[in-house]
Amino acid sequence: MKKNVVIIGAGAIGRGFLPWKIDIDRYNLIFVDIDQEIIDIMNKNKRYSTFVIKNNKLEAKTVEIDKAFNPAEFSMALPEHIDLVFMAVRPNNVKDASNCLKGVSCPVILCENDPKTVDIVKEHLNHGRVYFAIPDVITSNTASSESLRLDRLAIHTEDGVLFIDERAGFIGGDITFLPEKELIDKQWTAKLFLHNTPHCVTSYLGALFGLSYIDEVMKHEKLKEIVAGSMNEMLAVLKDRMPEESEFLDWYANKEILRFADDLLHDPISRVARDPYRKLEIDGRLIGAAMMCFNAHHRFDNIMVGIVCAAICASYDTLNLADLKFDFEALKNNILSVFEVIRLKNTVIYDPIIEKLDAALYKIQEIIENNEKQI
Repeated sequence: MKKNVVIIGAGAIGRGFLPWKIDIDRYNLIFVDIDQEIIDIMNKNKRYSTFVIKNNKLEAKTVEIDKAFNPAEFSMALPEHIDLVFMAVRPNNVKDASNCLKGVSCPVILCENDPKTVDIVKEHLNHGRVYFAIPDVITSNTASSESLRLDRLAIHTEDGVLFIDERAGFIGGDITFLPEKELIDKQWTAKLFLHNTPHCVTSYLGALFGLSYIDEVMKHEKLKEIVAGSMNEMLAVLKDRMPEESEFLDWYANKEILRFADDLLHDPISRVARDPYRKLEIDGRLIGAAMMCFNAHHRFDNIMVGIVCAAICASYDTLNLADLKFDFEALKNNILSVFEVIRLKNTVIYDPIIEKLDAALYKIQEIIENNEKQI
């Protein structure tokens, strides 16, 4: 008899990646999402397609759907028996998403970009069977036009790795289970600073130049240099902190640069760059990365360009600035206003960032002007 698995968040990870990793022949899949259009299509079709990239080609999988609900419907029609829950809703949404799990005592696996979400959900559900997972993958929340013509819910994903806390080792599928310490200290550190930070820099560079997909940034030589530079800045810091993992870190960094350039992924800038204020949190993937570099006496010039681009996007409340008129003083004032909102002035990294602000803006201005000349 199949077990019931609930996937809260029918987006990139929940809909696109997890069905390649968990043994869907053993589980009935129940989806929960706030997007009513997705829920309606799922309930109508009872299946959808997800595509994985293998050997530079797309391989399709048909995923059968047992049921699909919005959160309110799920809370009212809670299935009689739930064996396992996966949650992939973004860290700032985990508390709200947990509301529909009141009374559920089964294990909950958090595919979120923050280990701190584990304690949030534990407290909210009042039980300890909540485990962190790291989807080491880039999964789009959309697909190519060809795939979407076949299925409106189609998604493209890498053939990535799903790391889960070994205490959840009962889950069937293509999963790598690790001790909590290795999961956090090695895999999460690498993902946070060698994936999330350069990926974030890439997305805000793309937004500033009006691009749509991550791979388009990597086709622009000057922008690619900044992305690679941000990767090398983080790599230098992590090698200082984890010298015994130097070979692993080099491998991880090279893997990420190749990932970003993969045009089969159709990885939207709008997905990666959303919530710029959250990406600019003091301990996050941009400011936090700059602080790590500063404290370790390493440069963070390229990460700084990413910070500036993210702050510009935050100030204009848009992720497409193709028509931006470059006014140095106006942009600088906008950036400083964003820094006030995030309370950057109260941190040790404030002065070093302010010292680099003009140089980062000039660098962006130079690339924009050279790009306009080429056009």
